[in-house]
Amino acid sequence: MYRVALLLPVLLLLQLPSSVAPALAVHELSFLVLSQPARFNAARARHLKRSIVEQIRELDQEIAPNRPDSVFLTHELFPEQEGAWAITPILGHIRAAILKSTHRTARWLIVCEEQSHVNVSLLAHHLASEDYREKLFLGYPLYDREATIIHHFAFFKNPSSFLYPYLRAGIALTVPLVDHLVQLIADGAARPALSDFFIDVAHEFALAVWQHGQGYPLQPRRYFCAKALPSCAIHGAGLDASGTGNAADRMGKDSLSCTDNPTDVEQIMFAVKTCGKYHKDRVPALKNTWTKYVQHLRYFSDVDDPSIPTVATSVPNSSAGHCAKTLEILQLIGDEIRYNGSLQAVRWVMLVDDDTILSSASLARFLSCYDANRDLYLGERYGYHLMGPDGGYSYVTGGGGIVLSVAILDALQQTCECPSASSPDDMILAACLQRLGIRPIHSALFHQARPSDYAPELLDRRDTVSFHKHWQIDPQQVYNRWFRQQDEHQHHTDSCWSRLPTVSEAMCKHANSVQFSLRHKDHQLEPCLRPTRPNASVRSEHSAVREHRLVATDGEDENKRSPQQSNHNDRHQHPERVLRLVTQATTSPNAPANDRRSVQDASTVHPLATVQPRSPQQHIARKHLCESNELQSNGNLLLRRQNLQESTNIIKHTDL
Repeated sequence: MYRVALLLPVLLLLQLPSSVAPALAVHELSFLVLSQPARFNAARARHLKRSIVEQIRELDQEIAPNRPDSVFLTHELFPEQEGAWAITPILGHIRAAILKSTHRTARWLIVCEEQSHVNVSLLAHHLASEDYREKLFLGYPLYDREATIIHHFAFFKNPSSFLYPYLRAGIALTVPLVDHLVQLIADGAARPALSDFFIDVAHEFALAVWQHGQGYPLQPRRYFCAKALPSCAIHGAGLDASGTGNAADRMGKDSLSCTDNPTDVEQIMFAVKTCGKYHKDRVPALKNTWTKYVQHLRYFSDVDDPSIPTVATSVPNSSAGHCAKTLEILQLIGDEIRYNGSLQAVRWVMLVDDDTILSSASLARFLSCYDANRDLYLGERYGYHLMGPDGGYSYVTGGGGIVLSVAILDALQQTCECPSASSPDDMILAACLQRLGIRPIHSALFHQARPSDYAPELLDRRDTVSFHKHWQIDPQQVYNRWFRQQDEHQHHTDSCWSRLPTVSEAMCKHANSVQFSLRHKDHQLEPCLRPTRPNASVRSEHSAVREHRLVATDGEDENKRSPQQSNHNDRHQHPERVLRLVTQATTSPNAPANDRRSVQDASTVHPLATVQPRSPQQHIARKHLCESNELQSNGNLLLRRQNLQESTNIIKHTDL
């Protein structure tokens, strides 16, 4: 009897169902934060890491002081892995680096974003009820309301049937599932579920785990939340585009205050790519929406249209890609900023399509978090061939808008080439910048598609910067719903001085220096204001750009260059500098005076000894940053290169 009594507890334990998971300790959680090396983004990620580490140490006092942290930032752990942000390409590296023998106690891999907020205690409490020995994929579920191009129109018969996670709310993967996925990728079994293009990392990762129904679907859990609730273990922190709010206040000395580099709309040059085909429908939509609130705006087209007015490029319109046109646009803008004294305050260039809908006020708030004196390249990030042996590369997709610091333009126009005139401009631009060591900075505030193409949780009503496409939507309604309030508020804030009781000469002078929307200007200042056409000033100037050029000598004095001519990085310097001279002193009579510049004024900015037309013999072959064949005819606006090879595997995601 005594022996039976001793064996009874053992027998009872053996009869417990195998599905009951043992208790979970906080040190059995490993965290991977999807981060970026840009100063502002890295500061947010480091703040989140410190918060998680401190919570773990408070909850488990027995953790050895010298125990390695179990929180990792992708930009620190995988600095050379181009596809680290896409998760799938680095699963093998994650298994080796995070879940290796030094962290053999890890039971779960938690993946979140730098904007996430993590309550470690609640997370450990909830995950303790899950069986970490199973292959589990947990998170907050999103689904498509309609089939969308950003998901390659997957599940078009029933879009809501497939669940994918909201990464900002975090996902939890058991170690057995990670091991399973690593093996699938090593065997090549996961490849059919993946595209060459990475657009929405959450959706594509869920597809890889799901494996056409043969794998593991996302399992929703209430403790992963889109918004902050008392029961949430992880939720998306309420951080706006400018980085203000409670989350920014907690970031401490390691953070970048977005008030350090405040950006005004007048510091941004907006370059719209259009063509004669869309002058009558898309351009009016632009003029009735966001362009009313910007100071520096240029329409670049394949034809000269004085009614808009447009700046005519030398590149015919193409339905495939616009590489040559985009490089010419950036060159024209760089030249104008260099020689037009009224544009010396411009620090950013935003390149957009004629069917891009945006908020200039939201963009200015967002850019205030970044230093325009650095070589920066921002927008919505896509990836190409990230699973390939060469690691592929990331690029900012063009429809949502490509933002470049002016500091970048010199090196870009001197070194970038197009494989062909119709190559995809956004991808070639990224390839050129990557060779210069410049990677894209991603923001979920930019959007390549329409609002209806995204789950509502992914859209921020206050801080969204852009949408793209007019297909089956009314662009005016989209603008009114998402952007008009911010732009009008910013416009009234910028012009509040006009409400003073008297009109002084200084006020009149200031009023004429800014392009006001006639709809919102103060009637008290109407005597001061003259009619303006924001981009008329350069139409006639750029028409002469193809006939007249200045060629700088190798001994050019760096001290005489304008800030835009002098690069902030020595790697951008080249012995030959190709410059343009704006030769027409007069412009449209309606053009604002502060945008006009004479040949004499331009020469004082950059005095050069020799003025002569450019000849083909003066084209100098340099090291090619993009493998390509000889550029197709593009006038004299782009430098020709010799002995170039045809680039391969460059297509647009819209060609799929």
